[in-house]
Amino acid sequence: MADVDVLLLRLAQGVVRDVERGVPLPVRLCRAAVDILECDGAAMTLAYTHLERVTLCATDDTALAIEETQDVLGQGPGHDAFRTRAYVRLDLMPEDAGPDPRWPLLKSEELSALAPVVVHALPMGEGSGTIGVLTLYRRGRDADLDIAAGLLVAQVLAAALLADAPTLERAGYGEWSDRALVHQATGMVVAQLGLPVADALALIRAHAYAHDHSVGETAREVVDHELTFSGSPDEDIEST
Repeated sequence: MADVDVLLLRLAQGVVRDVERGVPLPVRLCRAAVDILECDGAAMTLAYTHLERVTLCATDDTALAIEETQDVLGQGPGHDAFRTRAYVRLDLMPEDAGPDPRWPLLKSEELSALAPVVVHALPMGEGSGTIGVLTLYRRGRDADLDIAAGLLVAQVLAAALLADAPTLERAGYGEWSDRALVHQATGMVVAQLGLPVADALALIRAHAYAHDHSVGETAREVVDHELTFSGSPDEDIEST
């Protein structure tokens, strides 16, 4: 593992980069983590298994695809890292005949197309103070990660985000706006069907999965009245 002071210095250098261009702190932190841990991309998601889950940033389309697939399916290394507060790894290899048995639903054409790639999920924070998950990926086989260094970086990122809480509370980022849409859409489905909130969110996720959409995209359809869930078993779900 690299020296702690060296890691912190590199993180500080990464955070300073692009600050004058107005790049949001979560994005700068995410990019710095990728550089420090020598990965190809990363995403940071808060409240991973909760209704208020939000992906603060994703460095590229691959990182975003990994996060959105887990969001839609409700399982994956990120979910386990958040629940267990421990490091979790997923190897996506082209020869895999099926999904990882730990996550039987975690399979899609989009994920399969990423192979070979190794996904590393690290809890952000410690114990009950875990606020989210830093998910990194490295292309290729046997793309190992310095886990001790990764856990340290994830903890430091969590501390930085908590210190920047006023910024995070402002809905200035697209990702926060998307999650607000999910809340609004969930409430609309609750009103349409009289379901508990968790069940309404499950329906939105199911519809997103069936139509190869992100949860955010499906939520926007509900809010824009392009998608209406049936009020009775005899009616079909309407999508315009």
